[in-house]
Formats: sequence, C-alpha cells, structure tokens
Amino acid sequence: MTGGGKLSALVVRLAGIFVVVLATAVIMAPAAWLADALETRGPVRLVHPSGTVWNGSALVALSDGQRLRVLPGRVAWRAKPTALLSGQLALQLRHEMSDRPVRLAVERQGMQLEAGLARVPAALLAAAGAPFNTIRPGGTLRVQWDNMRIGAGGFIGSFRVDWQDAQSALSTVAPLGTYRLTVTGRGGRGEAELVTLSGPLLLRGQGNLDREGIRFAGTAAAVPEMRASLDGFIGLLGRRMDDHVLLEWEIRK
Repeated sequence: MTGGGKLSALVVRLAGIFVVVLATAVIMAPAAWLADALETRGPVRLVHPSGTVWNGSALVALSDGQRLRVLPGRVAWRAKPTALLSGQLALQLRHEMSDRPVRLAVERQGMQLEAGLARVPAALLAAAGAPFNTIRPGGTLRVQWDNMRIGAGGFIGSFRVDWQDAQSALSTVAPLGTYRLTVTGRGGRGEAELVTLSGPLLLRGQGNLDREGIRFAGTAAAVPEMRASLDGFIGLLGRRMDDHVLLEWEIRK
C-alpha cells in the first residue's frame, strides 16, 4: 500500500472510531443533561434524575418562577435514539404510581400524545397550589385522554379527569364524592367543565383556557342533610355566598 493509501486508511479508521465514540456519548448521555435543558424551558423541572437521556427516571416538579412543587413519585422514560433519524423522538413514560405507560412523540412542531388512560393518587393535586395544597386531597384520579397534539400555541384534543372517592385531610366526611373535569382544547383556546357525579359535596363550574392563562368559576355546596357537617370545610374552598361558596381560580402566564 502506498503512503497515500495508508494515510487514507488511517483517516477512515479514525473517523470510524470518532463516530463510535460520539454515538456512545450520545447514547450514554446522563439524564442530568435533560434536566438542565428543561430548566430553561417552561414550568417543568426534573429533580434528582438518574440513568441517561434515553432511559432514565426523575422526580417531576412544577415551577412558578419562585419555588418548586415536587410531584410525588418518580417518572421513568424510555426512548430510541435511532428514531431521531426520522425527525421524531418517540417516548414511553411511566409514573411509578400508575399502572399504564404513556406514549408520546416529540417533533419540531410540538408533541403528539397517543390516547391513553392513567390512574394516580389525588395527592398529586397538591402540586397545583391553592386550594389543593390546603385541603390535602385524597382518593384516586382517573385520567383518560384522546389523541392529542400539543404545541406552543396550545393543544388540540380532549381529556377527562375523574376524581374518585374524593377526600380531604380537613374533613371528617369521607368520601366527599366523585367529580369529573372535562377539558377540550382547540389550539389557542379551550373550555373546561366540572360536574359532580355523586356524593354529598356538590361541585360545578366552567373555565376557559387561552394564551393568557386559565380562568375558572364555579360553586361548591352541600346536599341539605349534610350542610352542618360540611359547612366548615366548604368555607375553605372560596368566598361564601348564602348556602354555597364561589370557586374562582385564575392562572396567568
């Protein structure tokens, strides 16, 4: 082999080694890299990550810019680096308190969430702030959603949250009832409706979602025979008005 041929062979070999090293570094990239990337994008944070960016787990926290609210339980994720060749990152997420994985695909334009179902403890609601962090909720959240597309301008699709056998650490009445929140997104705007399916505590209301934030208004009351038992607890939920209280929540972006 000539000198030029040996040099070419050496370059090819070094390039091959570089590609293998680079691929290994990408595949084995620590999950902390993902946590650092999320810290500069939106309200979601990953706390105490472990594993790699492709197969790892972490606690999930929500940030309002001033403090973090850490959700109970770890979330694990799994992805295939080779899927990037098609311009899409397919992920499978599983919360340690849920019995089913969630599948989503991340694209340049946003995310596509495959229809699914999950059950998680209602204690997760405390991370949403007032009034849930005050009433310390119990029971189970059954979350069901259709195929959804999520982008910078909002989301298209719908999901339903059933709070089953709702309880509160501040009420001796248990369960308080079962409630359903239905949310429908149409891109830059959406609607939400809360209804009572059963129970002595009656909740109802409607809300709107847009690029400026979320607004919800409703009422909380008790069935006549349980008013005395629930009067004090209902007073913690909002502003009192005759035999009910007004539920008024607003989250501005």
